[in-house]
Amino acid sequence: MIIVNGTRIISKKVLTAVNCPFINTHVGITPKYRGVHGAYWALVNNDAAHCGVTVHLVDEGIDTGNIIFQQNIDVTKQDNFYTYPLLQLAEGVKLLNKAIAAFYNQNLQSIKESEGESKIWYHPTAWQYLYNRLIKGVK
Repeated sequence: MIIVNGTRIISKKVLTAVNCPFINTHVGITPKYRGVHGAYWALVNNDAAHCGVTVHLVDEGIDTGNIIFQQNIDVTKQDNFYTYPLLQLAEGVKLLNKAIAAFYNQNLQSIKESEGESKIWYHPTAWQYLYNRLIKGVK
């Protein structure tokens, strides 16, 4: 098992160079919040049901691999753009530990999420952040 986190797209050549799964801890609920700042964008979209973290198998796409585990995070009024990823990481480490144990017990399972809404999200611009902070109240 190869574990990655916060990396660029891994080429097919690298993914097929070894005979083991690549597993990623993604700071968003896939497939709805692929890319970056998944918790932030979920909150901006008033979508707390998809504010969390995903541990998934890595494939050639951007956060499109089969899902191993997902977990929502609890956000407080004190949290903000900088603390959301820390909350996701804390939950993600727990999920990653479960995935590692399942792998070594030879019962690692994954599912392909239904073909629901899926979008790649990017860093908010300064203007987007300011708008979302002032109008929507998302820090």
